[in-house]
Amino acid sequence: MHRQVLIIICICLFLVQGCSILQNLSSMKDVQFRIGSVSRVSIGGVAVIGKSKVTDFSVGETIALANSVAGKSLPLSLTVNLEARNPNESVQRNGIAMGGLATLTSLEWILLIDDVPTISGIVQGPIALPAAGETVSIPISTEFNLFSFFEQRGYAGMAKLAFALANPGTAQVKVTLDAKPVIETVVGNMTYPGRIIIVEKEFN
Repeated sequence: MHRQVLIIICICLFLVQGCSILQNLSSMKDVQFRIGSVSRVSIGGVAVIGKSKVTDFSVGETIALANSVAGKSLPLSLTVNLEARNPNESVQRNGIAMGGLATLTSLEWILLIDDVPTISGIVQGPIALPAAGETVSIPISTEFNLFSFFEQRGYAGMAKLAFALANPGTAQVKVTLDAKPVIETVVGNMTYPGRIIIVEKEFN
């Protein structure tokens, strides 16, 4: 008889705990993302930070770039500094953390420049995302051939694009990430309604 009572009590506790977990999962807020900055920009192996026009290249750099253009191979290298923010507060119940810490398991991404899809990749976790709105920086280093996506702009136009990326505020260029994050929490996976568009400066 006592054993049956104990079993019933355990079942009740399990159901209460399960309901608590489900309530916490339903109240979890999505982790937020933004592009904090773009850095380490170069074309054809030549750094463009501090440059604003083609004539700012040295003679040696100009020759190197001319050779690249002749072969229709003008690699653009840059680092997209992705930032993630976990807005959830840590909640303790019965000595167990029911919320707060989240983990970025993976994030599939496509880099768009001026709305043109370019290179794609995946960020592999786990990356811890502490609670209470702490921002975590996730650098994404990329490289692709400008000719593959922007040949119609010509050499000057492609160089101008690189200048704009390296010197934000001097010229207008739009950088976004089309992404699919997978977030794991202590109460289960946090799902998004499909892919998300991550923009510069503002958390989505």
